[in-house]
Amino acid sequence: MITLITRFYKREKQYSAVGKKLFKLAIPIIGSYLLHTAYNLTDMIWVGSLGSNAVAAVGSAGFFLHLGWAMASIVTVGANIKISHSVGANDKEGAGRFASSALWGIGIIAAVFSAIFWIFPDKFIKFFQMQDPEVNEMAVSYLVISTFGVILSYANLLFISMFNAHSQTKVSFKASLIGTVANIALDPLLIFAFSLGVDGAAYASIIGRSLSLIYFLVIYKKTTNINFNGIFPCMAKFKSIFSVGTPAAVQRISFSIIYIFLARIIAEWGPNAIAVQKIGVQIESITFMIVGGFMQAVTIMVGQSYGAKNLTEVPNIYKAGWRMSFAVGVVTTMIFLLIPKTLFSIFVPEEESIIMGKEYLMILAVSQLFMCLEMINAGVFNGLGKTKISAAVSVIFTSLRLPGAYFLGFYTFLSLNGVWWSITGSSILKGIVMYLLLKAFMRKNTFGKI
Repeated sequence: MITLITRFYKREKQYSAVGKKLFKLAIPIIGSYLLHTAYNLTDMIWVGSLGSNAVAAVGSAGFFLHLGWAMASIVTVGANIKISHSVGANDKEGAGRFASSALWGIGIIAAVFSAIFWIFPDKFIKFFQMQDPEVNEMAVSYLVISTFGVILSYANLLFISMFNAHSQTKVSFKASLIGTVANIALDPLLIFAFSLGVDGAAYASIIGRSLSLIYFLVIYKKTTNINFNGIFPCMAKFKSIFSVGTPAAVQRISFSIIYIFLARIIAEWGPNAIAVQKIGVQIESITFMIVGGFMQAVTIMVGQSYGAKNLTEVPNIYKAGWRMSFAVGVVTTMIFLLIPKTLFSIFVPEEESIIMGKEYLMILAVSQLFMCLEMINAGVFNGLGKTKISAAVSVIFTSLRLPGAYFLGFYTFLSLNGVWWSITGSSILKGIVMYLLLKAFMRKNTFGKI
């Protein structure tokens, strides 16, 4: 009996230490995500003051910008995972070679996407077939201006990946704080004081990202343990980054593409429905961002354990991440169920949009815990470099949203709510499947129980 108690005490003490480390690592990441969310929500408030047409314009252009950022994750996700493996193995030179190779990769992707958006902006916006010429014109203008900030965004994402992989998440948080404060301060000034409308929101974003990048560069100059190693990319490292990062990028790209087509379905209910979906995603991102912080911390810690060949820690890391994420999921579920109308009334004045938004949040509340479960399980797989597993599950079940939305939206009494139910239903399935797959993977590889 004494032996059992001693083992239990040691295990709980070890678990507590892992939990504290995970929490300490995750908090700055969560802070960065929440700052990003705070900016997006503030941006929606100011843009929403211009009316639902302005929100629809920014939302339409935003789909394609997010597609570009998803493409960049080939490099940023791959670099984060491979650098964390090198850090765990105490391979400073390898971490630097991965960073240099990632810099080349991010530059190439930024150049390609910038050129495409500059040359064919109207072609992308016409995809939505919105009948209002004013909405189309605002969307094209917003997309063109925002494209000038693509290289800035990608560079910031690369530095975030590098510093986070070295457990320097506070640096990323401070960079995000600088950019977000600048964005929030400049939005009303450029949108209203200078009468730039939605263009003002795009200019504010560019300035904010520029300031974040400047901060990263200043800190990088003072840092000795984080470096780019070599002028030219190491092809072996380059391939390794792309091998690990591509599945994650396919997941994000497919998600963006699916949501573009989903937005096309939603557009059948008019600009208000598009605005509701855009705002609803921003509100729901509160859960996504907080749990995303824990997911990133799980990925980093599992990655470093993998590099150090200390896989017995993986189950403890998973349990710590899931318990924290579960608490977040419970809170946001209750908020979405109890005050959905209040939340939406902050962003748009139209009663029709508020009612649509209330229904959106109440339906999405059903899937919040399952989304948390999916993300933490994905964090473990990603940290182990098994990005194909989480990507495959996400692509398959997120793709089901399109036929589900079309059928439930147009062929049942649910109408627009059918689209929202297709989203929440797929999230539930993803959470369950990811848990079962990780449980089987752990058992097969004798990591321990989860």
